Amino acid sequence: MTKKISIITLCFCYIVMIYTAFLFYPKWKQTRTEATISWDVSGYYMYLPALFIYKDIKHCSFKDSILKKYYPTPDFQQAFLHSSSGNYVMKYASGQAITMLPFFLIAHTYCNLTSTYPSDGFSFPYQFCIGIGMLFYAFLGLFILRIVLLHFFKDSTVAILLLCYVIGSNYLNFASIDQAMTHNVLFTIYCLIFFFTIKFHNKPTTWYAIATGSLVGLATLIRPTDIVSILIPLFWNISSLKEIKTKFNFIQQHFFKFALIAFFFVLVFSIQMIYWKYVANEWLVYSYEKQGFSWLHPHVFNYTISYNCGWLLYCPMMILPLLGTVYYLTKGEHSYSIVLFIAINSYIVMAWDIWDYGGTAGRAMVQSYPVLAFPFCILIERMQKLKWTSTLLYLSMFLFAYLNIWWTYHAHAGNIQITGLTKEYYWKVVGRWNGKDEDKKLLDNPHSFYGIPKNKTILYKNNFEYDTSVNAITENSNTKIRINKEVQSTEPIIINKTSNIKKWIRATAEFHCVFKEWDIWRQAQFLLKFYNNEKEVQTNFIRVHRFISEGETKQIYIDAIAPKDNWTTLKVSFWNADSDKELQIDNIEIASFND
Repeated sequence: MTKKISIITLCFCYIVMIYTAFLFYPKWKQTRTEATISWDVSGYYMYLPALFIYKDIKHCSFKDSILKKYYPTPDFQQAFLHSSSGNYVMKYASGQAITMLPFFLIAHTYCNLTSTYPSDGFSFPYQFCIGIGMLFYAFLGLFILRIVLLHFFKDSTVAILLLCYVIGSNYLNFASIDQAMTHNVLFTIYCLIFFFTIKFHNKPTTWYAIATGSLVGLATLIRPTDIVSILIPLFWNISSLKEIKTKFNFIQQHFFKFALIAFFFVLVFSIQMIYWKYVANEWLVYSYEKQGFSWLHPHVFNYTISYNCGWLLYCPMMILPLLGTVYYLTKGEHSYSIVLFIAINSYIVMAWDIWDYGGTAGRAMVQSYPVLAFPFCILIERMQKLKWTSTLLYLSMFLFAYLNIWWTYHAHAGNIQITGLTKEYYWKVVGRWNGKDEDKKLLDNPHSFYGIPKNKTILYKNNFEYDTSVNAITENSNTKIRINKEVQSTEPIIINKTSNIKKWIRATAEFHCVFKEWDIWRQAQFLLKFYNNEKEVQTNFIRVHRFISEGETKQIYIDAIAPKDNWTTLKVSFWNADSDKELQIDNIEIASFND
């Protein structure tokens, strides 16, 4: 029976991951920007087709045909034009491409042996093989993590930890759906770094030194900021100030082996430097251009609990290992290695100026979950000692797991938005499995009335039948106003404040969408503004294209709670936000009512 609970749990986790990858949302079956090889993944991967298929890693002349056919990104974001060399330099480091290489070669061989799919690097076999290959790394990572943790914690504790990660954290998403992102592979590499660090400190052989150095080098080659992984072997076996001297003596005693770790770290990372020298004639290139870090002002609040990103808001399970870190500092084994890594890595992640990392749930911390597993496990064992703390622990885990499944579902298959949220929208939809279009108004506008209006008074009404302005259009004897590339805004409708104005204002219009605008920042806005003479005191707006499909005609309204005293006029207008897509507007009505 020894250690059987965790192995059964591991098998169950594999089943959950397989179901998620193959049945819930097989990403390799998706197309365009939802495909496996899209967005950032296409940037990690682009080395492989450029080098092995098109043999054009300097100019990437194949890029336009790939973008047109497969649309992995709206434009060529995978590389930038290096000014001094005139060549394209890949934005992302090459480490992830190296981990993808075996699966790329399988797909490429298949495409060359058959005529079913083109051997262009982006057809279905490439998408499928990369997805399956990255899922394999996830299986390996959990397998190794279990072995590592069993050195320090009870079998039942490790079983609970595995369930919390796979069921209760965003690791599920990045291991089974967005598995080709770097976080999944890095998770596995961190598990392997722990595995070989333990082996090396128990028996400092040349092989263990080479493996440790190579893995740290590979982690850095995938994401340069993961150079912090060197802290794990460097500070291993230190849990107090007294043990620093012991570790120093160990390094002196096995100096050649530590030199091997450093050598193989540099050797692996030199792959990137050789690439930069070849394409840009420079040994070091900062490929992120204007993106950088705010070292003096890390985005702690925005990254951890903001509604726009919120690592701990959208993945609350990870609150538990952070709580455990405090206890681990004084009671845990190898605490200097673990706690120092958590502190420095968190600082680096939160200092990055693109602090939302393109979505919610703080994906940049996923690779550090093997490190956070140590304080997580010690918290689990400590809270199980008392009945009330054990009950609190399990109830928290159940709630957090529910929220993670909710988030994962809506991230890919549900009708509730999980990116770019506001406080009002989050609390309206959190935990719900079905959302309404009306709820999405809260993404832009904090006011939304859900009941039946009382004491409604019409303040303005217009069907534009006699409108002869430049932005009017008449079709089938029906006149509408419009906004498009040339006419970016309408003249505001002005309503003066009177005793007829009640608590709520509702502006309603009938819209016809000629072509849908998908870029959120260029979507036409339905604006309702309050002024005190010429001073703007309150603005409410919604983005019309959130609620309408291409070719559709639909009535849409915006609500606002009128300011109590400090306003004199209300202005209603429409702005196209620099879009070139046309939107036609008719039958405007402005009313006031009470709730």
